[in-house]
Amino acid sequence: MKHARRPLALAVVAWLGLGACAPSYGSTYDKAYATAERAESAGRLADALQAYDHAASIAKRRGDADQARWAAADVLVREDRVGDAVARLDAMALDPTSDRQAEAAYRAADLRIGHGDADRGWHDMEAVVRRFPTHGVAHAAIRRLVAHADESPGGPKAGLDELAALEHDVGRTELAELVAFLSAEHLQTLGDDQASRDAYVRIADRWPYPYGAFFDAALWRASLLDEKLGHYQAAADDLQRMVAERETTTLLGSYERKHYVPAMLRLGELYRDRLNDHAKARATFHRLYADFVHSSRRDDALWLEASLWKEDGDASTACSRLATLVHDFPDSRYVPCVTAQCPGVERPRESGAPKTCRAYIERAGWEPKAEQ
Repeated sequence: MKHARRPLALAVVAWLGLGACAPSYGSTYDKAYATAERAESAGRLADALQAYDHAASIAKRRGDADQARWAAADVLVREDRVGDAVARLDAMALDPTSDRQAEAAYRAADLRIGHGDADRGWHDMEAVVRRFPTHGVAHAAIRRLVAHADESPGGPKAGLDELAALEHDVGRTELAELVAFLSAEHLQTLGDDQASRDAYVRIADRWPYPYGAFFDAALWRASLLDEKLGHYQAAADDLQRMVAERETTTLLGSYERKHYVPAMLRLGELYRDRLNDHAKARATFHRLYADFVHSSRRDDALWLEASLWKEDGDASTACSRLATLVHDFPDSRYVPCVTAQCPGVERPRESGAPKTCRAYIERAGWEPKAEQ
């Protein structure tokens, strides 16, 4: 039996031996790169540059050569050899085998702008937008170009002109949405509220949820401008359109987007203060409490809803809503205000809420009674 098992045992040993002798891809590069990092940390920049160049020359894995070349450019900048660093970045930006062409082009332009060759740098920054419209650095380049125009003697008008020129170049790329949003912002800055409002709405129309990165922000801005212009129903419609796209999940967390809760609060206020529709205002505030279970403003929503019930003469429903507030949010700042207004509602035993109703919370019809 021992002899019968021997060939299998030998095979296993041979297989393990082959595994032990198998090449460790990238290990030589990793050691060279680590040597360069140690030299750089120690301030031996000339040694670091040589080691990074060596690492790049022996790189086998995709991306390793780029990593070492990028680090070498960093060393050259630290040595105040910016021209040499830019030359290396230019070469990387033109190398079709590099995964960091766009980043290298952007960084070379940035270094030129900051180190005495601004005209060439801004020209190259424009080229980044045209050459790499699907890369993240193109978004950064557009914002840099527009900010630079804004800082010129022409101010925001020059920025708007720059955006018009960019729109001509990138109107058929994914950058078009960013250019459109920045253009709407510039119109708003220049005081053309109607044109700006219309531009924001066009953004929401052209890039609807969930594809549009600026869908929520565009409708929020449009709503603010509609309210400013006295178009209160349009302002409410803008917000309704936004929150209508809200998604829910039974998983941990939520899909809540940052404008949703503020939109619900403003929507309720618009119905209450501008459109004199207390029923819709109450329904909106209650929806914020009932549906937006991750929001910290749910007690605010119940308080605002109850205030409208009280104002409309239904104190019973108002106190019912406030009883819910105290039950669900025992530490809320509203607790002492509730117990002062609704004698049947008691303060929770373990409540961490203030002892008295704060003056800033008071509103018409809900002034807390003086404590006895």
